Amino acid sequence: MQNLKESQKEKVRIIEQVKITAISKALTISTAESCTGGKLAESLTSSPGSSNFFDSSIIVYSNSSKVKLLGVSQETINVYGAVSENVVQEMTTGLLDRTGSDVGIAISGIMGPNADGTEKDIGTVWLSIRFKERSLTKMLELDGDRDSNRELSVLHTLNYLSDFIDEV
Repeated sequence: MQNLKESQKEKVRIIEQVKITAISKALTISTAESCTGGKLAESLTSSPGSSNFFDSSIIVYSNSSKVKLLGVSQETINVYGAVSENVVQEMTTGLLDRTGSDVGIAISGIMGPNADGTEKDIGTVWLSIRFKERSLTKMLELDGDRDSNRELSVLHTLNYLSDFIDEV
């Protein structure tokens, strides 16, 4: 695993690339975050000029907020759990419906130190990125402590976002 200083440099580089690409393509980006608690939005807005591409963030830490604020189906949560491919896909759909942004990113995971009462391992993270009918959904399996799992979730998501918007 990269050390913290190298990870921070990499994050800054990726954010700058996201900013350049999003602005050049006139894309607006919004996030829906659970396990990262706003760290993804914080990262995306850390660069001067981020208001030219970043629209909004909705932090939906609880299951009820996912339902109320993003329109995630309670049945989907009951069947698959909040940390699932199905839930993050519904999160991005609801996010784009509510914000009108071009690109939506959703992330949900188990950061530790305790599990969530399901059979899913600590460090399991699902993320989804959506642009119109195009989407990317990934599962991460992290093995750090709570803080490093959150930071690595953001770093991986930014990396996937950069590649994703390059192709839209």
